[in-house]
Amino acid sequence: MSTATLTEAPVPTLSLADRLNAVLQNQGERTLGLLDRCDSCSQHAQAEFTFLLPQNDGTVTESEIMLCGFHTRAHVAAIMERNPVGVWIEPSILWKIKGVEVPKQEHAKSGDGLTDA
Repeated sequence: MSTATLTEAPVPTLSLADRLNAVLQNQGERTLGLLDRCDSCSQHAQAEFTFLLPQNDGTVTESEIMLCGFHTRAHVAAIMERNPVGVWIEPSILWKIKGVEVPKQEHAKSGDGLTDA
């Protein structure tokens, strides 16, 4: 064993919750519409991940994966390990993941609820 191996400091890795919190803080406005569908099922897409894929001819192509809330929660750890170049996630679907700071949803309406007053 060399001394270089012993003296190198371990590279700090962010937890999944920390990475997701960073994504939620830096993502822009919603980019998905009602016609966008999950690539695994027919539900509305609530997350989009963009990857750069190298081709055989030496070029690089962008590829996107759209997932519903269920499939996002099921696969978000594996997807984030692959370092996507673009991520947009509906914040409300991440409430089950421990440590993720999901903004509180406001459901209160003004007025009597029957009219626009």
